[in-house]
Amino acid sequence: MVISPEARRPAEVAGSSPPVSKVLYMFYAYIIESIPTGIYYKGSTSDYVRRLEEHNFGLNAYTKTRGPWKLVYVQEFQTRKEAMKLERRLKRCNKTYLNWLITQPVNILNKNKLDR
Repeated sequence: MVISPEARRPAEVAGSSPPVSKVLYMFYAYIIESIPTGIYYKGSTSDYVRRLEEHNFGLNAYTKTRGPWKLVYVQEFQTRKEAMKLERRLKRCNKTYLNWLITQPVNILNKNKLDR
């Protein structure tokens, strides 16, 4: 597969003058649940699908022996700092609150369920 030079260019930011190119990334705070034990692991990343695969392949010391894992919560942010801030807050929350949070509309995994 050959990628054209145009496809490699960063997205242009609308409304900027003169035109400025900037790569737009999203960052995510996430919660995964161990299927056998029901424990939660909280983290942040720029690619939550890849990160879930890393957890399931045993590339993280904490999650290596507690899997398999399923993704139960994802919230998106414009900056890494915001995602990491929520990750730190989630690590201090009890399971009752986390169970409630997982059902809320901010969880982008619930968007498909709400659209039906």
